[in-house]
Amino acid sequence: MKIFYIDTEKYLIDKDLLRTFGDRKFLSEEKEKQHCFGRFLVKTAAKNFFQLANSDIETVNKKPRFKNSKLHFSISHSKNIVLAAFDENPIGADIEFMKERNFKELFARYNYKGENISKELFYKFWTEYEAGIKLQGSPKTKITTQFQENFMLSVVGNFNEEYKVYELTKDGFNCV
Repeated sequence: MKIFYIDTEKYLIDKDLLRTFGDRKFLSEEKEKQHCFGRFLVKTAAKNFFQLANSDIETVNKKPRFKNSKLHFSISHSKNIVLAAFDENPIGADIEFMKERNFKELFARYNYKGENISKELFYKFWTEYEAGIKLQGSPKTKITTQFQENFMLSVVGNFNEEYKVYELTKDGFNCV
């Protein structure tokens, strides 16, 4: 499995060029930007790491996939980070910016009975839950890590290999 991310605040790209990577319109300019950056990241990683000559994407059951490849990917975004995870098997990924909230109230909504209520525990639960939805019922092996100081990342799936994380910068991909 490979995980790629881009910090949209650091990566400058022409808005019109970025829009060529999107395939739908959004009411929010920020959501459109995240969508387009996600597709840009997926296509760039597919070409540079997986040598996909044709990285055309289609959406089936609300899940994007490559039209002409069995390589699986999952896209997530939160705040200024857009992330894509890739594997040979179905995969689901979610990233969330960890902001302060009423975690006791949030856990009560999910009938959580434990004593340990924390920001990290909530975001671990939430990102695993969201990634599981994106996996759409395929077999799971979980990986959860605190990706960056203020972000929680979860990837679920049946992975074939250990994972590596790469950041896409203006100079190319850098292993983190």
